[in-house]
Amino acid sequence: MKQSFQILGIITLLVGSFIYNERVGLVSKLNDDLLTEIKEKQSNYKQKPTEAIINGNTIIPGINGKKVDIKKTYTKMKQIGYFNEKLIVYKPLKVKQGLKENKDKYIISANKNKKELSLIFKVNKKTNINKIISVLDKTNTKATFFIDSSFLEKNHNLIINLIEKNHTIGNLSNKEDYTNPDFVWMKTIITNTKQKDNYCLTQTKNKTILKNCSLQNSYTIIPTTIIKEKPFINIKNNINKGSLIMIEGGSELENELENIINYIVSKGYKIKSLEKVLQE
Repeated sequence: MKQSFQILGIITLLVGSFIYNERVGLVSKLNDDLLTEIKEKQSNYKQKPTEAIINGNTIIPGINGKKVDIKKTYTKMKQIGYFNEKLIVYKPLKVKQGLKENKDKYIISANKNKKELSLIFKVNKKTNINKIISVLDKTNTKATFFIDSSFLEKNHNLIINLIEKNHTIGNLSNKEDYTNPDFVWMKTIITNTKQKDNYCLTQTKNKTILKNCSLQNSYTIIPTTIIKEKPFINIKNNINKGSLIMIEGGSELENELENIINYIVSKGYKIKSLEKVLQE
């Protein structure tokens, strides 16, 4: 009798071992098939980079592409045991010529393949910045404010608050003189906050500005469109993909700003801060 139980025990172990090994083998096969499927389908999800447009000393940024990270995608999908495109993990395919490598060139537009643009407010004595901020908050819009050193000195907390709200602060140095020591002082304050990049502004090509800003590891912007009067009408006639629209402040702008924003959005454009709209 004892011997019979021993034999029965051995048979049970063998059967159990067989079933276990068969299940392990099935899981292994399913995983191997999954890995093969990911490799076969990866090309369907690859997006090539759109390269920057460089013309002399001007640049329009490109857009990074992406490809499937096979290892990370497989790790996620094997938990459910089948291919699901929602679980694909990507890694970037970077452009060959990025903005960081071309700070000696004027940025004249954001990428034109995206239906995005940026509103740039050049702050002066006529600008009611609190009214502009109120409209931006109301419409949940992010923008860019170019300020000079005297404004920064008087409104330090306001500037920090704008950066915390994901607006971009541009650097006009002291009265737009980028050879003035205030330029570096302002850059230090701006880039020691949540905002990591520094931006200079010129309405026309200026070799001195471009050189000094490049030496300070800063970007130099030439607006695509400059608006000094009749902001609603002029913006309505000049919005395009990638536009960097500079507007000089005044009561006319402040009264029309909400209508301007609503019109731009109604045409399917996304309004982004300079920092966001230039992202590759």
